[in-house]
Amino acid sequence: MPVISDPNKAIDLIKSKRILVFDFDGVLADSVEVKTKAFAEIYKTYGCDVVERVVKHHRENGGVSRYDKFKYYHNTFLEKEIDENALNNLSELFSNIVVDKVVSSNEITNSESFLKQYCKKESVSVINSATPTNEIVKIINARGIGSFFEEIYGSPSSKVENLIKIKNSFSIDYTDGVFFGDAKSDFDAAQTVGMDFIGIGEGIANLLKNVEGQWLVFDDFSELIDRS
Repeated sequence: MPVISDPNKAIDLIKSKRILVFDFDGVLADSVEVKTKAFAEIYKTYGCDVVERVVKHHRENGGVSRYDKFKYYHNTFLEKEIDENALNNLSELFSNIVVDKVVSSNEITNSESFLKQYCKKESVSVINSATPTNEIVKIINARGIGSFFEEIYGSPSSKVENLIKIKNSFSIDYTDGVFFGDAKSDFDAAQTVGMDFIGIGEGIANLLKNVEGQWLVFDDFSELIDRS
C-alpha cells in the first residue's frame, strides 16, 4: 500500500532529522480555500466557464506560485499574454483579498502543538511556501508563530530552489531534512532533491496513492505529537 499512516515510524523519522521544512497553506493553516475563492473572484469577469477552469486547475496544482498560475490562466484560458506590470498588479490584488483571511484562518489541527514540541528543541525549522516571501513573512508573524522558524522562504523562487537555499544556508545534506506538504508539487520538490516527505491532509493521500513507493500521510498533526 503506497500511502500509510504509521505514527511511530513518522515520529522516529522526525526525531532523526536536523531540519524540518514546512509548506504553509494546508499544512500549518487551513487557508487553501481562501486562495481558491480569491482566484475565482479575480477571474469572475471572464465568465463562469473560465472561473470553473481556474478553480479546477488551482485545486489540482497546489503549491504552485500565483505568478505561474496567473501566467498560465491568461495564456491558456484567456489566450492573452500578460506582461510583468499586469502580473504584479494581479499579485497585489490577490494579496489584498487573501492576507487578512489567511492570518485569521484556523490552524491545521495540532500544528502549533507540534511546532512547540519540536521546533528549536529537537531540530531547526523553516518555511518553504509558494506565497511571495514578503507576504508569507508577514502572515507567519501576524499569526504569532514566527519564533518557531529560523528562516522563511517563498516565491518567486520555486520550492526546489528554496530547498537548495536551505541546504546551503544550514550546511546540511538533503537526507538531514523532512518536508511536510499537502500538494504533489511539495512531494515532487522533496523527491527532486532526495529529501524525505510527510504528507498532511486528505488531498495528498489521493495524489500519492498511485505513486510507486510507500509514503507517510496524515490528516493533520494529531498523531505526530510524541506522547511518550
